[in-house]
Amino acid sequence: LKPSVAREPVMAGAADASTPGCEESLPPPLHGLRPSRGPLAEWPTVALAVVDAVDGTRIEVLPNHSEVLTAPLILDTAIYIEGPADCSARLLGEEGILVTAETVRRNAVVLRSMRLNVNGGPAFVAAGGCTVERCVITATGVGVEVTTRSSSAVRLVDTVVHGCNVGISLAGSATMVLDNTVIESCACGIMVTGLDIKEGWNEALASLAGVAFRENRRADLALRAWSVWEAASGKVRRAPPGGEVSVKGWPLESCSVVAPTDRGAVVLHISGGSVNATLFEEEEETPRHGSEDPSMEMMPEQERELELEQEQEQEQEQEQEQEEHQGDMRPIV
Repeated sequence: LKPSVAREPVMAGAADASTPGCEESLPPPLHGLRPSRGPLAEWPTVALAVVDAVDGTRIEVLPNHSEVLTAPLILDTAIYIEGPADCSARLLGEEGILVTAETVRRNAVVLRSMRLNVNGGPAFVAAGGCTVERCVITATGVGVEVTTRSSSAVRLVDTVVHGCNVGISLAGSATMVLDNTVIESCACGIMVTGLDIKEGWNEALASLAGVAFRENRRADLALRAWSVWEAASGKVRRAPPGGEVSVKGWPLESCSVVAPTDRGAVVLHISGGSVNATLFEEEEETPRHGSEDPSMEMMPEQERELELEQEQEQEQEQEQEQEEHQGDMRPIV
């Protein structure tokens, strides 16, 4: 069907024009368009409604609507898709949603109160400005993937990402805001690839600190292909290919990890949204601290090494005392 009411809401899978609670959730007018609750065009699927949608279209999905996606659902216009308040509308299959809207406005694409259950590729890929609110996302692979193209215009609010191999995959130069979002029962909660920080303190994870983790098996946060800029020389230390830094308990707990690079070891201290990089010289054991902050605590590995060194020194001193004592003894005639 061609939308003869393109300037009014589109109802997917609908035969009823009344969906309670929608008045409060209407988006602001886009390009002079103001959604209303007047006559509605009807499409049997969300995918067909999206094909005919123009900038500013709002698609309302009725309760218990279930749809199998046989191809990626591409959202390349400013569009608003809202499911019922009970989040009973579902999009299923081996394909997910791809946001490619040519704008960096955070609310250019809005997905609200929907369930995504994808077996295969990522359930939701953000390569453009979008907000995901009050949704439940489940996937066998990646739940939400944010690319570098999306800049800082991606936001997850009151959303649950569940049962994925990787809950959220984030390119290091891209940022997103997690607000009251839960990542649970995944192998890895958040995977950040290509994080670029400087020696000392960085607010590199500040926008992610609003997340809560529950029962993730391998890691809550993992860093891959990360790098550190040396303050004095300006040179870059890079993580080895395939190397990974993984922590659990973040952001509620501070975490410290000693990680190798191509120019010596680096101590990464992660506290809330902040990351401190302390550098070791390539052939020295003494770290070159990137910060004088007293909150930097010695890690268990360093404490054990120090204890071993102290024990060895004590043993050497005892041996020397025994040798001196034996040398002072004289035979009795």
